[in-house]
Amino acid sequence: MRSSVLAALFAAAAGVSALQLDACPADRCGSPTAANACPLAPVLGASESGGSPEKLFVANESPRPARLLRVDETGAEQEHALLPPAGRLTLNTAQGVVWRARSLQAATGGLAASPTEGKLLMEHKVSPIRIEGCECPLRKAPACNRPPFRGYRTSWDPVVFENSSPHALELTWLDTDCEEALEIGASTVLPPFASVRFIATYGHTFRAHALGRSEGAPGALLRQHTIGDLLIPDCEEAAQAKAQGTGAVKEAEALVQVNAEASYAASTELLAANNALRLRLEVVRSSLRTAKNATHTAAIVASSSVSKAASVSAASDMLVALLAPAGGSVPGLW
Repeated sequence: MRSSVLAALFAAAAGVSALQLDACPADRCGSPTAANACPLAPVLGASESGGSPEKLFVANESPRPARLLRVDETGAEQEHALLPPAGRLTLNTAQGVVWRARSLQAATGGLAASPTEGKLLMEHKVSPIRIEGCECPLRKAPACNRPPFRGYRTSWDPVVFENSSPHALELTWLDTDCEEALEIGASTVLPPFASVRFIATYGHTFRAHALGRSEGAPGALLRQHTIGDLLIPDCEEAAQAKAQGTGAVKEAEALVQVNAEASYAASTELLAANNALRLRLEVVRSSLRTAKNATHTAAIVASSSVSKAASVSAASDMLVALLAPAGGSVPGLW
């Protein structure tokens, strides 16, 4: 049984070598390209819940501030952060979550009335790295000839690979000048239409190869992926960006300043209310202490009066007993 499965896998690998595969897009071969134009409208819809945790690294390459928004499960956009030009942010997110970046300006010009009305700059859904039936220019690197890399490094940066092709393949980690095989279960083979999750590190580069090595070199390169930044591109026309960039930044800075002043005023008002409440509580506590002391003093006075009355009564009884003759009474005392 095992030999038949291996034979089928190697036959699939041979099929990859025999097929004339189309060339992969440059961004799937380790050469990311910036978008030339902004997306016209959102197309990814609502986020999906229940996905495995993942990190997302977002960098703003545009010359203007950009709002980063998370799309919830109902399709509504929730503002998450404001990224300045050249700003960068690390997000703890999950598979299936949709993120969008919007300009502070509306598509029709001028400042957007709300965060969701800004011009759309970028839209991204956290998804597995898909490996499809296309081929990249082969970059030869010898095998590292070490035990298979298990996928755990110095930090928690998950990555999920999904084999969307009908061919079995091998995943490797590019270790400077050689490639180290990744262990997938009990082997180093990722079957067709299967997926695998690794814990890696920002900056690591992975490759997917068709099965079969010749003279220590990997088979056809199907994909190369580096854990890196999701870019908010400068997708405005160069002339428009140059003409309006300074004004837009100033408007954004003014907006940030207004928000900061409003936050400071709200904080000051909240602090004053808190101080007033504390003062009222202190007055109530002082009144309670005064009332408690007064009650305690009254109790002491009352106890003292009762004690004095009891003492006088006892002294009178003793005097009567001393002065009265046997079986008689003392005249004038009753």
